[in-house]
Amino acid sequence: MRSRFSAYATGDAEYLWHTLHPDHEERAHPRDEVTRAIKAASRTLKYMRLKILEARDERVLFLAEVFERGANRSFVELSTFARDGGAWRYLAGECRDARGGEGVERVSALTIASFVGDGSARRDSGSPKPDGCP
Repeated sequence: MRSRFSAYATGDAEYLWHTLHPDHEERAHPRDEVTRAIKAASRTLKYMRLKILEARDERVLFLAEVFERGANRSFVELSTFARDGGAWRYLAGECRDARGGEGVERVSALTIASFVGDGSARRDSGSPKPDGCP
């Protein structure tokens, strides 16, 4: 999870493509198209901070502090990973806006159970963050 966040922060589109699970919906698109979109997003999105809220089995709940030209685009995501050839790969994610309405303390107190239980999460479209996310 941390390595993918770092790859978004540095615009390492090849790494992000490599760490997508073969069953991830973005794999249905041409590699060049996906990596080009990631690189374009990296020019405007600034990935400032990652906070892992909970990790359990194949799921990771995290807060990503992201800004786009000074506007807060932070989000909370519940990511699901799956093994592929022995390595963990990103399979899917569900997102929730974390731009201030809930407050940092409330977001930091989220657990996987509470995130899933309230029904306000959106499925990540899979393209460069935070597009499918807020």
